[in-house]
Amino acid sequence: MGRAANMTDSVKRPIQDSLLEGSVKLSKRPKTAHLQAEEVQVKIAPEVSQDPAAFLIANEIKFHDVDSPSPCMSFDTAPFPKRLRKMLIAQVGFKGPSAVQAATWPLAVSGRDFVAIAKTGSGKTLAYLLPALTRCRLEKDQACGSPICLIMAPTRELAIQISSEAVKFGEPMGCRAVALYGGAPKATQANALQKGCEVIAATPGRLKDLLDIRGNGNNASTNLKKCSVLVLDEADRMLDMGFEQEIRSIVWQIPIPHQTLLYSATWPPEVECIAHDLLTNPAKVNVGSGAEKLTANRSVTQRIHVVETKETGSKSENLLRLLESFRPGGLDVGKRVIVFANTKVDVKWITKFCRDNGFDVDSISGDHLQSKRESVLRRFREGSLTMVIATDVCGRGLDIDGIDRVINYDFPGPDDYIHRIGRTGRAGATGIADSLFTQHDKLHATELIRIMKDAGQVIPAALQRMSSQSVTFDDSDDE
Repeated sequence: MGRAANMTDSVKRPIQDSLLEGSVKLSKRPKTAHLQAEEVQVKIAPEVSQDPAAFLIANEIKFHDVDSPSPCMSFDTAPFPKRLRKMLIAQVGFKGPSAVQAATWPLAVSGRDFVAIAKTGSGKTLAYLLPALTRCRLEKDQACGSPICLIMAPTRELAIQISSEAVKFGEPMGCRAVALYGGAPKATQANALQKGCEVIAATPGRLKDLLDIRGNGNNASTNLKKCSVLVLDEADRMLDMGFEQEIRSIVWQIPIPHQTLLYSATWPPEVECIAHDLLTNPAKVNVGSGAEKLTANRSVTQRIHVVETKETGSKSENLLRLLESFRPGGLDVGKRVIVFANTKVDVKWITKFCRDNGFDVDSISGDHLQSKRESVLRRFREGSLTMVIATDVCGRGLDIDGIDRVINYDFPGPDDYIHRIGRTGRAGATGIADSLFTQHDKLHATELIRIMKDAGQVIPAALQRMSSQSVTFDDSDDE
């Protein structure tokens, strides 16, 4: 299949049998890409009594291969070293693996290539990161500072976030991580690479520059000669952003065999094509109902406000009404909220408007320096800043615990809408998403209603009426 078609077809999947026998065993990387019995043993708790088939149904997990391993249904049975399992168990608010983690952890440690289709906010980062770190621990001595795991992501914010999690969970394993992304000095990132690391989290463009692919690697800051795990996170988004050629050129730098894990929120033809070319005999798993069409997180209450009518008033008036409870003394004071706008100009205007009305607020958009964006995100994550105005630079991949509210000042279109509202209601929590909707947005009404119905939401009558209206185009200027 694709580039790796000449790879031996003997990729074994020992996890299924190991689960039945009561242990999961991992090894240093053999000549083929799978992990065999050697160093790490995880005893499976006999008291885990939930039926795997019932677990799959309850969590909307669908394996497309009959020989896929059973899901990992508890942190105690996770196929990782004891130190990682302790960190998982110690996480506040997490009683067990998320659905995508349960489905893909056994697949990942088996060494098999796979495609995972799962909604945003489903815990995908740890789904691939913990198996990758387990492999890095076993291979880092022979890698001598060369990266073992490469994770490609569409945005700098997501690359930074992945790297942060890799540092957090990698430190007890003696594994280092470096984030590579545009908008920051290349020299600083090059120096970090030259010091050595086991994990790289990168946007494709900056990684291609630091590998010096255009110059045949003559001035490269690192190489991928020891890389054995490739992760494509938010693959659909990377292709939407035009990174396909960069991805393909980077993959050619990775030796065969290697393991490839592809995570995507959707499964359009473009993603299917690149999976066919870059993965070898992959397994496929769907978590939730998302496939060709995105689905919204059911943990998020969607509230649509049809505005700019005589009864409802202007968008700015409605925004103030939605933010009122976040004022000092309000019911939601101290809770985190993101207000999304479609353009950098609107972000700037809304930020000033909120400040003029007494709100402590900051903003993130594409025209801000990377250092400013990182500072705002850091304060937002720490809680010293609780209100952020942003473009879609924060609409995907941003994983900050405790975002209680998302407000769409502008409706962005169905796909970006789903990703925006996915910033709340993450990792088992609930959240609220308020969206201002005008006559200019009515061409999206039918699809928005489909999204809301799929997520079990209440459809406002005003939105329903918009869906039944015909969309016309002004031809008054035609001659």
